[in-house]
Amino acid sequence: MAGLLDFPPELILHTVSFLTRLESLDSQPEQLVTDLTSINALSRTNTVLFYTLNHTLYGLCASVEPLGKRALLFAVKRQLGSTVDKLVAAGISIHSEYQFRRLNCGLLHIAAGMGLRDMVVKLLGMYGEEMRSMVHARQSHKRTTALDLAAHYGHLEIVRLLVPISPPSGVDNGVSPPPVSDTLEARKLYLSVALGNSAKAGNIEISEYLISEGADVNFVFASRSNDTPLYYAAGSKNLGLVQLLLASGGDPNLCFALFNAARSRKMDIVQALVDGGADIHVHDHDLHNVLRYCGNAELLRFFLERGVDPNLEDRFEETPLHHACKKTNAEVAKAFVELLLQFGARTVEKVSRRGSIPVGIALSMGHSEIVEVLEPLVQNPDLKIRIARLKAAGRTPFTTM
Repeated sequence: MAGLLDFPPELILHTVSFLTRLESLDSQPEQLVTDLTSINALSRTNTVLFYTLNHTLYGLCASVEPLGKRALLFAVKRQLGSTVDKLVAAGISIHSEYQFRRLNCGLLHIAAGMGLRDMVVKLLGMYGEEMRSMVHARQSHKRTTALDLAAHYGHLEIVRLLVPISPPSGVDNGVSPPPVSDTLEARKLYLSVALGNSAKAGNIEISEYLISEGADVNFVFASRSNDTPLYYAAGSKNLGLVQLLLASGGDPNLCFALFNAARSRKMDIVQALVDGGADIHVHDHDLHNVLRYCGNAELLRFFLERGVDPNLEDRFEETPLHHACKKTNAEVAKAFVELLLQFGARTVEKVSRRGSIPVGIALSMGHSEIVEVLEPLVQNPDLKIRIARLKAAGRTPFTTM
């Protein structure tokens, strides 16, 4: 009986083409395609098969788009430079988009995000005249550059490679303000957005380098809730990074960096921001002050001791006492309520625009100990009777009804 090696090359190729499997790329529906992995493994079992099949694999990749994309991505991720060359020579595009960490982006972005220096260098060379456009391209719904990914994931060597590459004229920076024609301004935006990504990840060394290259420490991300690098750093829990940004001119009163630090429960960062000039009495667009954002009782006491108003009403006419009663952890909620009362909270009977009162909220949350603390402070006779009836009936209303 004749073996596979006894067949003419054309028949061998035809035979192995029946090796198939279901493939899916980038969440697309599965389709039946040639199993290149199995064919490649088969080709390596015998010299004759290798020379017969190996060179045809690239052609097969190019003939089936999902396979070609997958093969090229595989080669890039493993920094197989010669394989990348052969796949591109076979006709597979280096401009395709892939999913990478929930982003739709190109190969350069992926290589930069993974810290693959050799592959980044190779791709930059392969792009030719398009190189600068590819480097500054803002891809995915988050309008991300390759530099942004390298900065976020902590790849300083890649950052140093990409920073010096100047933007092409008329580049769309993808963030506010609209397209920039001035090359210097476009470069500043390029670096500043990367600084925000670095700060968000808490990468102090990369942030320091980007600042030294001209990134704006007070750049406001209009497309990301008007945040700044200092706002991101305050939430990263990296005190050294916060100190770096402040020392570099970061404005602690831009975009509520103090609120983010308070929410992150980092007393040292809160203290650094206050020492750096942060206004502890500022309120956000909903008229919440910093007490609304305190992540623990220690921070709440810190701000109350410095005079932050425990009776400030937000735009819904709720106060810090209302919000304290909403906390799901009964022990934490009680500690907050007791501190607020200790420092002058007088809104036990305050009815909000939504009809809620602190003691009613405590009832609805099942915080019986807080109810016992607040009930004696209720002066309104009608409200006293209503609370007593509700307690007796076992009802837990959120509002005064």
